[in-house]
Amino acid sequence: MRVYVPLAATVLVGLLLASCSSTSKNQQAKDKTAIPVTDADEQVLKTDPIERNYDPHVIMKRAEAFFEKEDYAEAAVEYQHFLDLHRAHMLAPYAQYRLGLSHYKQVTTLDRDPEHVRQTIEAMEKLLKEYPGSAYELDAHTKIKEGREHLAAYEIYVGKHYYRQAAYLAALHRFERVLALYPDLEDSAEAHYYLAKTYKDIGAPERAVEHLTVLLTLYPKAKIRKDGQALLASLNGKAASMLATAAAPSPPSKTSLPAPLPPLPQTRSLSMNPADIPPAGANGNGHTIINCGLNILC
Repeated sequence: MRVYVPLAATVLVGLLLASCSSTSKNQQAKDKTAIPVTDADEQVLKTDPIERNYDPHVIMKRAEAFFEKEDYAEAAVEYQHFLDLHRAHMLAPYAQYRLGLSHYKQVTTLDRDPEHVRQTIEAMEKLLKEYPGSAYELDAHTKIKEGREHLAAYEIYVGKHYYRQAAYLAALHRFERVLALYPDLEDSAEAHYYLAKTYKDIGAPERAVEHLTVLLTLYPKAKIRKDGQALLASLNGKAASMLATAAAPSPPSKTSLPAPLPPLPQTRSLSMNPADIPPAGANGNGHTIINCGLNILC
């Protein structure tokens, strides 16, 4: 007995088999190109947007992924995002520390803007203030010290540039900032030396001697000490020479009496009536303005 299968049914079965085969092949292709579960940073990017923006662990994984890729600018953004949302979280001290470290990794040479140095110091000081006793406290102190030394050296670097350009007031401002903001650092010795040089060049040797005296008294181990001694010796020698010249008697010279002073002008009364003042426009001139002051007769 033969069983006849309708043509439509045969076509339908064929399409289903083809579809299953295609689905199987597509699934195999997807399995081959699937992202490994262990690749945390890529998995984070596939999560739900709401979870991506608010879940502390997701934000931290994303920040860590950027940090490991040395994309420190993006890492800093994510660590700050974590702290904005979860400042009381158990990972908050770590996020605060890594935020400072992300800025620290972006610090370059002295001829660049030290903004990342300032941000490093700010982040590490906030770590010490808001999370005292954390495991990162010792390194935070170290980074703050390095940052302050960098900023002091930057001020001296800029001050030297102004000094070479003979912009002495701008140079003084930079060197004085070092003394005001970083008096405990060795860079203050160099600031005293360049302040002395600048004051010498603008004609204030007494101020120069003051700064050199401080340099030689308070910084006995400074590298700039020998230069300071030489500069002080030159200033003292110049001062001694000026004193000797001033003390030497001048040879007598024939002097003549000065010419007699011209006679004082006749005084004018200030009680004149307004009618006595010529009207404006008379003789083509305006009102006469009389300026009177001390020791001036009107």
